[in-house]
Amino acid sequence: MEKNIEYLKVAKILSTVGLKGEVRVYTTSTFKNIRYKKNNVLFYLDESNYYKELHIKNYRNKEGNIDYLSFNEITTIEEAQNLLNKELFALKDYSNLKKDEFYYSDLISSKVFDEDNNELGIINDIKEFNANISLELKLNNNYKTIFIPFNDFFIKEIDIDNKKIIIHVIEGLLEI
Repeated sequence: MEKNIEYLKVAKILSTVGLKGEVRVYTTSTFKNIRYKKNNVLFYLDESNYYKELHIKNYRNKEGNIDYLSFNEITTIEEAQNLLNKELFALKDYSNLKKDEFYYSDLISSKVFDEDNNELGIINDIKEFNANISLELKLNNNYKTIFIPFNDFFIKEIDIDNKKIIIHVIEGLLEI
């Protein structure tokens, strides 16, 4: 495997659909129409922790983040059942992004500061809730985790190159 290849989690397989190997997935990617084009490649980790390819045969959206996928390599319900609860990955491709856009995963490990340049903690993860997307922030001072809504009110500046995020802190935000 090449050193510079990065995989980006795009979905998790939830269940099988029908008898011909179709699966129901929860999608975490914002590029569904690009990711799920016919013949595009997704990957999953096999039992030996190797990335295995799956070529998309068909895609359809149910609602929201629930999608249905079928793959050229999976043609029976039994084969599909072997993929249950597996995560699907795509190669991280920056050519999909416009200027000043980034992947949410690029925010992980970024240091977070308030508007007075006080370091607050580090981003552990990005969570997508029904109401909004939030940054999971591990606070420096008490090692607790809080969630910062990912919107213009709270997120004042993002410096991807230096892995630095400046947030607006309101009363109660940093309290557990």
